[in-house]
Amino acid sequence: MMVINLKRIITGIVVLIAIVIMVSMALNIKTPEEKSPDSIQTPDISNGDVDISTIPRVAKADMGEDFFIQYRLEREQMRGKQVELLQGIYNNESLTDEARQSAALRLVDISTDMEREMKAENLVKSNTGEDCAVVIQADSMVVVVASQLSEARQQSLIDLLNHQLVKGTVTVTTLLVKH
Repeated sequence: MMVINLKRIITGIVVLIAIVIMVSMALNIKTPEEKSPDSIQTPDISNGDVDISTIPRVAKADMGEDFFIQYRLEREQMRGKQVELLQGIYNNESLTDEARQSAALRLVDISTDMEREMKAENLVKSNTGEDCAVVIQADSMVVVVASQLSEARQQSLIDLLNHQLVKGTVTVTTLLVKH
């Protein structure tokens, strides 16, 4: 009975993740006529968790607004691969119950992080009117915005995000675009 309920929970989480990915992509993708794939330069985040210490350095590259679009696409692709791997672990009955349970818990964590990142991005957009990218780690959040915000505005965003979503460190960094 517990295994059936756990499988239903995992299936529900996977469906939720798929829906969030599709909605995110539908809201953030430009058509091929609007952007040239050759003009997009992004960091490689496909090897696992993002090292948040590299975000300010990466964000200063000459990427413009395509940075946010491409970052979200790569983040969702990476998560899709993680979800697929974790589902394989969870569905592999030859593995220990502990390994399978760990995979199930990680799937829940991924779903929670996706929801928190989307909420944080929407909060920042609604408060600044600008696009942004959010990276959530266990006890921290990095918000990348396209233009320089005053210290008071940054602190206001940090306070809002801490109050709404995070109990940890929030960092706001600026994407420096070369014209």
